[in-house]
Amino acid sequence: MNYTVIAIIYNPNSTGDGEKLAKGLASALRTTLPHQKVQLMTTDHAGHGEEIAYDIAKQSKQPLIISASGDGGYNDVVNGAMRALHEGFQPTTGLLPAGNANDHYRNLHTADIVEQIARGTTQKIDVLRLQGVSKGQSITRYAHSYIGFGLTPTVGKALNKTKLTPITELFTVARSLFSARPVRLIIDGTAQDYDSIVCSNIDQMSKYLNISTPSSTTDGIFEVTIFKRQHKLRLIAQLLKSTLINAQEDRQTRSFSLTTTRQTLVQMDGEIVALDAHTKIDITIERQALNCVV
Repeated sequence: MNYTVIAIIYNPNSTGDGEKLAKGLASALRTTLPHQKVQLMTTDHAGHGEEIAYDIAKQSKQPLIISASGDGGYNDVVNGAMRALHEGFQPTTGLLPAGNANDHYRNLHTADIVEQIARGTTQKIDVLRLQGVSKGQSITRYAHSYIGFGLTPTVGKALNKTKLTPITELFTVARSLFSARPVRLIIDGTAQDYDSIVCSNIDQMSKYLNISTPSSTTDGIFEVTIFKRQHKLRLIAQLLKSTLINAQEDRQTRSFSLTTTRQTLVQMDGEIVALDAHTKIDITIERQALNCVV
């Protein structure tokens, strides 16, 4: 496939290896594909990656937009690409893993990205979509891997505030587990407290947790894994068990709805958003909507 442009987006202020990896990929692509237009582009504020991806997708006929980042940076690119896609444009996205968990990359990666680009190899994947209300405004957000309530955004928010090493990451997760409050949600007409609810189209998240039986990113359904409120030690035991064997999801579906009872955090890949109280949240899936280099 001949791309009109390959844009590689990275955050120069990130503590990870995004800048180094982005420049390395640009150099490798210019050597392997000397006639291919390659651009390095930097972000300078939260959500900037989404703006860049959206603009590139609108301005270029056949762009490949690569995020040198973790799941959160790629989430920005996916949201920009999906917004452009629904306006009739045809972007392709890719990920150069430079984050902490890299859930999307670990679950889907198949070969060296330079080889994949040179061969023109792509795959259309399912994308999760959340519709709800935040700060009084209706929102539509997309996720390439998972949407989580309860423990997921609580831990994610804590990790985002911490300069991570293996030790600090473990300590932060453990502290979050013991301090996390259950989230109260209305599902199927019943209000109940939950430790965690994860809607996903990947099997594993946060490096180690097997959140469902083997799943697919192309079948048009997603898995919903629910942890009802329980004693903290039982929750920890259940999470430890899921690092050894696949957790059994509670349902496989094309849509899932819930209603918040108070302001509620949701994590979509690496993006954390506060949803308004007393609003209905609809989660659906767009089958094979996004063309990717994986």
